[in-house]
Amino acid sequence: MISAEQAAIVKGLLARGEKQQDIAAFFGENGGRINEIAKGHKHAAVQAAPRKDLPTSAALLSGFAIYQARQALLRGKAGIEAAMAYLDDYESDRDKPPKKPNGQQRK
Repeated sequence: MISAEQAAIVKGLLARGEKQQDIAAFFGENGGRINEIAKGHKHAAVQAAPRKDLPTSAALLSGFAIYQARQALLRGKAGIEAAMAYLDDYESDRDKPPKKPNGQQRK
């Protein structure tokens, strides 16, 4: 069964011109399920996913699970980068000489 999130991706891929059979293989679904979405019989109210959120044509050959894993890794990468920036700021503050109580730096 194709979820609303997946249907949005299906619609985006269809709009991009991908073949229904390739989309079906990507999701591990019967081509009839993709056709139902294409004809508006299922998930009619769901909007197509934006192009930036669609898997590449090459990813279609590798399957939805790999696409999901890549998306998760990209989200994780953003979190790691934010943590690294925080640690860099912390370390640079730690390397500064301590301030005297009246706000002047030690010599």
